[in-house]
Amino acid sequence: MITIIQQILAGLVTVGVLGCLYMRMIKREKAGKIGIPQALLPIILGIISELVGSRAVVFWMMSLGEGSRAKFNELPVVARQFLSPFLFAAFPEELIKLIMVIITLCVFRKNVKNVYEYILIGAAVGIGFSISEDYSYASELAGIFVRLPMMPGHMAMDMLMGEFLGIAMYNKKNNAGSVAIFNIAAFVVPVIIHTLYDAGTISNYMVFEGAANENNLMLTIGSIYALVVVVGFIIYSFRMIARFKKNGDKFNNMIISEVE
Repeated sequence: MITIIQQILAGLVTVGVLGCLYMRMIKREKAGKIGIPQALLPIILGIISELVGSRAVVFWMMSLGEGSRAKFNELPVVARQFLSPFLFAAFPEELIKLIMVIITLCVFRKNVKNVYEYILIGAAVGIGFSISEDYSYASELAGIFVRLPMMPGHMAMDMLMGEFLGIAMYNKKNNAGSVAIFNIAAFVVPVIIHTLYDAGTISNYMVFEGAANENNLMLTIGSIYALVVVVGFIIYSFRMIARFKKNGDKFNNMIISEVE
């Protein structure tokens, strides 16, 4: 019962914090506010992406078999530290979130007016993913509030995803530059950021094995990397949000389609 209450509280805190940021972003749109369906569908799809993605990853890990897991555990600790979050978190999670962004863009293809709205869609998918993730993994009340500074992480990564997709479409419509590079970056850059973060936190094998084997050098290196990653990720997330606020007019003026 306590766990359920904590999960509900975690979900409500995430909705409140990220919802306020999202509403402020919507209010800064210059070409007319987006409709409620366009605002809510990507959030719903973001929630679905976490539910589907987490279960798909568990199924994939279980299907590897003892032999594959044994070979993985034989890899050097640094290789496992980065390969594990790439294979079992960053790659599948960012891929399914990208699919949800594309689905939203297809549904509202006649309504999306500029690059700013691409960014809004990316932000909304990231918000939905965070709501589901925070609800699913809230085990301790203190942990909910410890996570507050890192809460905008998925939102910030997917805003960047939306920006790159929007710029690619803007370039295509206006013959303004590269299309392929920005489409590729929309997936690759969030995957890299996600991998680096998870390698310093939930997949920090240098800390786990350093502590277990009393290897102080490995433990120290892993701890320093964890500190750099966590602090860096918090700074990155809030700087990204501030950046989009600062450049809002620029993205609003990057017109993709004229909507009456």
